[in-house]
Amino acid sequence: MKPFNVDLHIHSPHSISVSKNLNLDTMVETCKKKGLDIIGTGDILQPTWLKYMENNLLNEKDGIFLYKNVNFILQTEIEDKENIHEVVLLPDFEAARELQKKLKPFSKNLMNEWGGRPRVNLSPPELVDEVDAAGGLIGPAHAFTPFKAIFRQNKYSTLKECYQDSLKKVSFLELGLSADTYIADRMKSLKDISFLSNSDAHSEGPTSLGREFNRFEIEKPNFEEIVLALKRQRGRKIILNVGLDPRLGKYYNMFCNKCRRRIIFKTGKVKSYGFLSNYKIDVNFVTYLVSDPKIARKNYQKDVDKGKVICPACKNDFKKNIKIKLGVFERIEMISDYEQPKHPPHRPPYIDIIPLVEIIRKVQNIKSSKSKTVEKIYNDLINKLGVEFSILIDLPIKKISEVNNEIAIVIDSFRKGNIEVLTGGGGVFGEIKI
Repeated sequence: MKPFNVDLHIHSPHSISVSKNLNLDTMVETCKKKGLDIIGTGDILQPTWLKYMENNLLNEKDGIFLYKNVNFILQTEIEDKENIHEVVLLPDFEAARELQKKLKPFSKNLMNEWGGRPRVNLSPPELVDEVDAAGGLIGPAHAFTPFKAIFRQNKYSTLKECYQDSLKKVSFLELGLSADTYIADRMKSLKDISFLSNSDAHSEGPTSLGREFNRFEIEKPNFEEIVLALKRQRGRKIILNVGLDPRLGKYYNMFCNKCRRRIIFKTGKVKSYGFLSNYKIDVNFVTYLVSDPKIARKNYQKDVDKGKVICPACKNDFKKNIKIKLGVFERIEMISDYEQPKHPPHRPPYIDIIPLVEIIRKVQNIKSSKSKTVEKIYNDLINKLGVEFSILIDLPIKKISEVNNEIAIVIDSFRKGNIEVLTGGGGVFGEIKI
């Protein structure tokens, strides 16, 4: 068995809000810098992208698809009738074309230019059955985010509720940028399923592609070995999940559905007529001043879950009653079975981290991750120390400090779980504090 670093959820220029520069060459360039061995193709059911992949991927023996020594798994994301996004993996191009044909009658955009992430008018169980019949694998994408996810507010609270009798055909659950193993394993219903930490990349650069990944222990980089690892059979398994610290994710905290301000609670002077009247508003936050932030937050999120709380900022600015929406943290508080996670024996370790480019940007106090200074430092680290993933999780801190001590200190803090963060929410990523 050998370890392979794997990212099984990306997109193509045929999905909205995706870089036009994302292609096989730019993807492979990033993979080699980061240390990604296997990646998803993204959007494999979209006709133009499917043809592009067919014309360029080398179909080696044992079902291995190669481009410039990087391995690919045929992959797409589909939105079902319940507005739930699902990640789909397929064994070969024949299966991709078969599934495309099966889903075409149920989709208005599958065959369109922007059909990269198609909307398919099938229920979750029906879609699972179609993917399974085509020989593919399927699982919920970014399962805890407030939009288009299985566990979003006012949606499902278990896999069984969603997939019914087809649950046995669901092969994995994707955690998403605002969740990790410690969040997901507070739910009893998830104890038997394998977790994936994928990037859902919308661009080819190192801040997007591979920002979350999995380390598989398998014999070969092909679909059948991925199947065995997800099922934890014949010694194949996932030995590590690596992803963005959930607090840095775009949807970790409660937020207004219109102005996207995050909701936070701080200890402060409380007016006699209740904490909801005592707040401060700035461009990013609505801050409630309360005597006990923990209790106040808990009561507040219960009312948000019931749809009872409106945004005071929007009430002031637009004279409209816009409701506050639960973030990942609050949603798991509402549907979890345990106060603390209970990891099943098969669950691999999870490492919270952020892309090396973002660490460099923050240490250098530079706003843009595309800065020439950031790029120069990044390439210098890669040239001297090896691939990004090795720097983030494998190399001794002492060795990193010999090249850049400031970067080494931040990586060491992440590894020890000592990093301080400003939490994200409302579509805005959080920030690490240096």
